[in-house]
Amino acid sequence: MAKTEAETEIEKMKILEERIKAPSIWCRLPCGIRFEDLQDIRYDDAAQLLDEHYLNQEVTYRSTNIKNDKEATEEFLNNARIWMKDKMSIAAVSEENEELIGVIIMRIQEKCAFSRTFSRVKLTYNLIYASIMSFYNEIEKSVNLYDKLEVRKYLKVYALALEESYRHKGLGKELIKSAMSLATSAHVPAISGIFTSQRSQNLAAELGFVKFNEIYYNKYITNDQVLFSGTNEDNSAALMAYRIPDVEEVADLEIQQLARFNIETADGEHNSKNS
Repeated sequence: MAKTEAETEIEKMKILEERIKAPSIWCRLPCGIRFEDLQDIRYDDAAQLLDEHYLNQEVTYRSTNIKNDKEATEEFLNNARIWMKDKMSIAAVSEENEELIGVIIMRIQEKCAFSRTFSRVKLTYNLIYASIMSFYNEIEKSVNLYDKLEVRKYLKVYALALEESYRHKGLGKELIKSAMSLATSAHVPAISGIFTSQRSQNLAAELGFVKFNEIYYNKYITNDQVLFSGTNEDNSAALMAYRIPDVEEVADLEIQQLARFNIETADGEHNSKNS
């Protein structure tokens, strides 16, 4: 039975709606991995990946044994879920089985929030997690990246994680390159992050990132003790950033009208048509 004109139009609209909902694909690699928008249907998988393949590998979390503290782990994962909701993160997916094998979690930071970001007490309840956040705060607070980079907003990397079997194969570098592409498409002219190992700092430097501040782990003392035990003497965490060439910022109103791009405000919440 032939379809009516109305039925045909409805079918076309459904197809268009599915295309709109489909994630943007930022990169396809010859090894069968694609990088796409991290969508809400993958948030649980992303949280599990962070739990199983990030907290026990990333220097600051591993050296404080955060995985041995259920409360600290849950607080980190709860925050990670909040970061994901800003719709600025990228998923690495195996095209062979459609499984999530990596993620880079990011948010847009605004200059109007900077003056109050470091003056308020952040709501962290667990002592281990709070001590790590204080360390990151110490690295960032002395540097005004907005003035250094001459921008009003930038994309901040909160976490980059890969399944163990996919590490040391260049995927981390490709994820950061895709993050730079995402920032460009959102008219965000810079990208920044705290890189916590010499390997990750070298990788960032290869992509043009500049080091603005660093703290050596063996020199960071809290309560008369070195917080990060078991790290090498020369290891440090570094605040690094990259000013993306030829990217012009759009007006705040324009970028807030783009549903997929959310901006962190001074109180830590995000503005979005989807909120």
